Amino acid sequence: MVLTLPEENQTLLIINCAKSWQEILTERVYICPAVGTAFKFHPCRYFGVYHDKKVSHVINIEAVIDVQSDDTTSIRWINGGGREIDYRQRAVDAANRLRPKAEFPVQVFILGYPQTADFKKDSKGGMLGSKVYRDVTSVGVKTAGDLARKLMDKKWSDLE
Repeated sequence: MVLTLPEENQTLLIINCAKSWQEILTERVYICPAVGTAFKFHPCRYFGVYHDKKVSHVINIEAVIDVQSDDTTSIRWINGGGREIDYRQRAVDAANRLRPKAEFPVQVFILGYPQTADFKKDSKGGMLGSKVYRDVTSVGVKTAGDLARKLMDKKWSDLE
């Protein structure tokens, strides 16, 4: 059974993308290992591209799909309005183009269009760990574009 994200899920997943942020913005996918505790994610609506002590872009997460080395797929969750078969094919194509088979299985986040944000981490040091979850329900948005505009020139402590 495919998990479709409920409308009330207004979670921003902030990923430390110091080494991969340009690929994410260009390809509109985030690829990570499909196994391991660091790469288990709660279903989220928005993806925050974190580098240089800020979230530079917010993107709608359309789907998250595991891709095996034989190109079989399993869907973790869907948030976009596209067809399941198209999300699966896009994940397989991106995984095969951007990662060697030795790195499989991989988890592919299919992303919408990046929206420029400037959401600064105002505490000392870099981001602890590879991911942070932020509930943005109180911000009152429906799209990544709305969220990016609301986060422009804000600090992380503004959402705590």
